[in-house]
Amino acid sequence: MKGQNRWAVGLTAGMGFVSFAATSGLFVLASRFVERLSLPHITPDELQFTFKLPASLPEAPLHLWRAITFRTADGKVLRGDFWAQPQPAPTVIVCHGYRVTREVLRPVAAMEYAHGYNILLFDFRGHGDSESVATSGGRAEVSDLEAAINVAVLQPETLSGKLILHGFSMGAAVALLMQPHPEVAAIVADSPYANLEEILRHLIEQDLRQVSQRWQGPWRVVAEAIPLVSWGIMLAGKAVYLVRFRHPLGARPEASLRNKQTRKRAYPPILLIHGLDDLAIPVTHARRLAACARAQNIPLSTFYVAGANHCAAYGLDPSGYIQACRTFLQSALTA
Repeated sequence: MKGQNRWAVGLTAGMGFVSFAATSGLFVLASRFVERLSLPHITPDELQFTFKLPASLPEAPLHLWRAITFRTADGKVLRGDFWAQPQPAPTVIVCHGYRVTREVLRPVAAMEYAHGYNILLFDFRGHGDSESVATSGGRAEVSDLEAAINVAVLQPETLSGKLILHGFSMGAAVALLMQPHPEVAAIVADSPYANLEEILRHLIEQDLRQVSQRWQGPWRVVAEAIPLVSWGIMLAGKAVYLVRFRHPLGARPEASLRNKQTRKRAYPPILLIHGLDDLAIPVTHARRLAACARAQNIPLSTFYVAGANHCAAYGLDPSGYIQACRTFLQSALTA
């Protein structure tokens, strides 16, 4: 009997140790994941970034171009540029994606400037010339966009109530995450995600599968559990991120669109743009966002481009892209 008790105690202790080791391992992997996600100022070259846009049109003349420095509500210093029209006009705030900077989107800014809009190009926290602090992939950056709106409104060339948000990837998601602002008349959202957690979990799973190709023998069996392990790392990562940065990691534009209780004002019209062959954020995210918007009677137009990968719609079909934006903005600004 005593031997059986010792065996039971030993088994329980052993299972507890295995459970502890597994949990500890998840948190180690989660900590590494959070470190990679939040690390500021990773340049596009380091990520082998390939963002293809048409050749840039002429930009604003130097005498109508000024540098802008401003602070967010949580004290982060952001930097950007304001391209002014010779006379008051609507202002487009161009919002870049994760791990790129405002410099990449200058061809987009030049295209919109040529069509008569003022332009505010700025870098989100942890990107470009802005303060080197942790990034979140969306949630913390809402504060950055709110600060950019406040700055744009103060420019003498900006027409009241005629701000346009034109975001790409993370920047598009941030525009949809933000509470509707009375000065914002329209949102152009190019390749946004519907739920950041799904994208991050997919990236974790991809990394694990790449590593698992080198596993031999019994470890090959472990590879079958990669979806479950990636889910565990994501869950642990959310806890690590919250403890480290004091705010949640998750960002869900689809929840923002359909949550009437948290929306103090009605959403402005939205133009949703997505490549049908987007490998980074599948087009299903755009379709989910469109369904959420329509269910809430939010005015929404879509422009899907066949053959376009992530944020590649403008580069692949510039004339169609420009026409979609012009038609949408003309309608939104005259409503």
